[in-house]
Amino acid sequence: MKALILSCSLAALACGTALAAESPWVGTWKLDPAKSHFTGDTFTYSKAANGLMRYSDGTASDYDFAVDGKPYKSLNRTIIWSHPTPDTWDSQVSVNGKPLGTLQRVLSADGKTLSMTYKGTRPDGSADNDEAVYERVTAGEGLLGTWRSVKSTSGGAPQTFVISVPSTGVVHYDVPDMKASAEGPTDGSDRPLDGPTVPPGMTISFKALKPNETKYVMKVNGKVDSVGTQTIAADGRSFSDVSWTPGKENEKQTAVYVKQ
Repeated sequence: MKALILSCSLAALACGTALAAESPWVGTWKLDPAKSHFTGDTFTYSKAANGLMRYSDGTASDYDFAVDGKPYKSLNRTIIWSHPTPDTWDSQVSVNGKPLGTLQRVLSADGKTLSMTYKGTRPDGSADNDEAVYERVTAGEGLLGTWRSVKSTSGGAPQTFVISVPSTGVVHYDVPDMKASAEGPTDGSDRPLDGPTVPPGMTISFKALKPNETKYVMKVNGKVDSVGTQTIAADGRSFSDVSWTPGKENEKQTAVYVKQ
């Protein structure tokens, strides 16, 4: 559940294969959490060589930290950790100096389950809340070890986005709740993402595989960070976004969007 660290998933920008105003991709789309599948991803807490702790999920958000009330950087995020009770770890997340949200982790008495509650605010002012449960995959004490998600209410996915065709051969994507956007041709070339919480150096490219299917690649400073495909349903009323982290193709997640 990348919202727990970044809360800025922009994969929904990657849709749209046809470049004509009558394209079935054009319009306003809304996330359908009931039909989506956000579980199965893993992350690891380990001891770093520098004596700090390390969070790693295989993306550009990997970072080192200590539970000492001091700020630590993850891309353009600043994260401050605290340990209010023996089985509870809290963190405060800000982006570019502005508060983004808080995350609480609670370890079960048997040490096998980690329950997470994220409470934040999206750039448009709407609530960005998520509850998730992770089960321990490898042995470890406290937070240490690898964890796999078995429950997530939203996965941090954008709630609504709009696709338009401002001119021939050009498409424009807006994610209102993130105040994020991208514009350009669908030719597989990288182009920057714009938005108040978008990390510097993040780009996206998308390439039409079929009239109803697009592949997209997101990068941070030129390094591939996530890959996905989007397929519109035969009736044109919904599409599915299947995404994964390079090297973790067995942890694919699916977000389903419905046309409004």
